[in-house]
Amino acid sequence: MATHFSTSSVGAHGEDDHVPEWYSKCCADLSKKPAKSGASSTRLGVMRATLTNADRLWDNGSTISFTFVRPAGTRIQQEKVKTVIKEWERYANIKFQFTTSRSATIRISFDTTDGSWSYVGKDILSIQRNWATMNFGWVSERQGITEEDRGVILHEFGHTLGYLHEHQNSRRGENLTLDEQAVIEYFMRTQGWTEPDVRQQILNVYNDNEVSNFSAIDTTSIMMYFMPAEMNVERIEIKPNNKLSALDKAFAFLNYPFLGSTASVDPTVNVTTSIATIGIEGEFKDAVLSEFNEGDWDGLRDEFTRWSLNEKAKAVAAKIHAEREKAKAEAGAPSAEGEQAVLA
Repeated sequence: MATHFSTSSVGAHGEDDHVPEWYSKCCADLSKKPAKSGASSTRLGVMRATLTNADRLWDNGSTISFTFVRPAGTRIQQEKVKTVIKEWERYANIKFQFTTSRSATIRISFDTTDGSWSYVGKDILSIQRNWATMNFGWVSERQGITEEDRGVILHEFGHTLGYLHEHQNSRRGENLTLDEQAVIEYFMRTQGWTEPDVRQQILNVYNDNEVSNFSAIDTTSIMMYFMPAEMNVERIEIKPNNKLSALDKAFAFLNYPFLGSTASVDPTVNVTTSIATIGIEGEFKDAVLSEFNEGDWDGLRDEFTRWSLNEKAKAVAAKIHAEREKAKAEAGAPSAEGEQAVLA
């Protein structure tokens, strides 16, 4: 998950020891480029599933090299990373290739004092070669891959593929309303953040310039931020997700499609099932299928973007309509449906 600041446990602050330890695992993706000064305090980008901006995605079919840099962790930790990332390769037409060269594209450290984080997609290419592009502060040195190990590795490599945090989905308000004061108080207390940090990292949603391919919020996404029930009006508790959701797999396939004779490792995830899982219909479904059949992965991403923005516009229009109807009802005026009934 992604930060360049230390993430301490809640209990370490001497407060709220009854809160599950996993609530303290905070991750800020570095979706805005760091200042050239390289000072750690400037690297706290904007904390942002299946959400992504197509400009950050790698070319389809790319092989992306990775290596381990100091502190490079133990052989056990390194093998966990090598094993778990193969899960993304089942659904995305991308290969991760290990190398001992420090010139590798992805440079992974295991600094236990620096949380877990990753730069996003092709932003990695602008990062200085002597910097790590990903850190795992929470991968255990013990034998055996735990659920938390799997979750954090999948999450950080999701960022590397170009995905942002689901909790800042611009469609979040359709079914998840954050309690701003509760969120601000919690993260200021447990993480030492300022109120502007909390707004930037948690409360603010992405705009259309920051994301392009997205759907309604997926609370089961590997990119979804944990959320104690007290942080939202609906009182929905979202625990850490440690495996890829159906939408994660579908997004991976459509953004990095297996074309022609290139087969997905998982035969149950293909262009048809991915379109159905995401809910792409009508002219957009036809357009996505057409681009896929023509082998045009770039065009497919464009059609995916067109569908995403159209769905968001529909959702916004529906929300405005509902608010107007509610206001009419509270004022005692007939609703649009009631007016139609009278006319009939």
